[in-house]
Amino acid sequence: MNDNILEILLKNYDKFTKSEQKIVDYILNNKKEIASVSITDLAAVCHVSISTISLFCKKLELDGFNEFKIEITKAITPHFSVSGISAGSVDKNDDVKTIIEKIYNLHQNAIMQTMQMIHPNDIKNAINLIEKAKQVVCLGQGNHSTVATTAFARFSTISNKFKTILDSHLQLILISSLNKDDVIMYFSYSGATKEFLKLAKLAKKQGCKIILITRFTKSPGATYSDILLQCGSDEKPMSFGSIAAITAQLYIVDVLYHELFCRNYINSTKKREQVAEAFSLYSMSIDNDI
Repeated sequence: MNDNILEILLKNYDKFTKSEQKIVDYILNNKKEIASVSITDLAAVCHVSISTISLFCKKLELDGFNEFKIEITKAITPHFSVSGISAGSVDKNDDVKTIIEKIYNLHQNAIMQTMQMIHPNDIKNAINLIEKAKQVVCLGQGNHSTVATTAFARFSTISNKFKTILDSHLQLILISSLNKDDVIMYFSYSGATKEFLKLAKLAKKQGCKIILITRFTKSPGATYSDILLQCGSDEKPMSFGSIAAITAQLYIVDVLYHELFCRNYINSTKKREQVAEAFSLYSMSIDNDI
């Protein structure tokens, strides 16, 4: 697309349908926020269907909503580049010191946003589910699977009820064996991936509870969650697998971990001592082998 997308929207405003004009009105009034808005959120605030937004993007000769957001970002961001480090707040001409400072601020803001979004009662309710559960399965797809693995490793130092698995097919097999006594802790920035929606439908059929850690409260996946914990960090277009978004989710993991630890202080302390002893014995065995 050679022309500025905002100019195209303004020039063709009268040619759009009333529903499409609602979309344009919102975008023109919220240009800076559109990069972090999901198609579900946009449909909700504009009172239109998701298919209307998809068709609107096709009318503009775009592949879809994500490309539409990229074009908006290009229109409002000077020197925007879709390649590597230049995408987002870091400019291709930045020196190393500037990059260090900008990334620090990016991660700091992600944690601050998350702290402001966290509701203490939601944390308490999430831990209530975890305490009652026989099994807690930590899951995610793509880069978010690393968050799920980290959550499993973190919680496993104080409890043996946590599990994780990376392969999507094996995740389905595992969930098919769960029941009302089990909990799934799922990490998804959008809360709208096909993989998660499939797993969520199966999980609800099995009767198990879902704790969803996501950016968007009105995502399709939100309707399946029993507890929704919102993380900060506005992931820009082309910032796929944003580390700041992962940082925000890990912050929530640590909050949940410490709440669980404090509630079960004596048992948690004993469990951590057992883990420390196991590591100590393992290190000794390696030294002996050498």
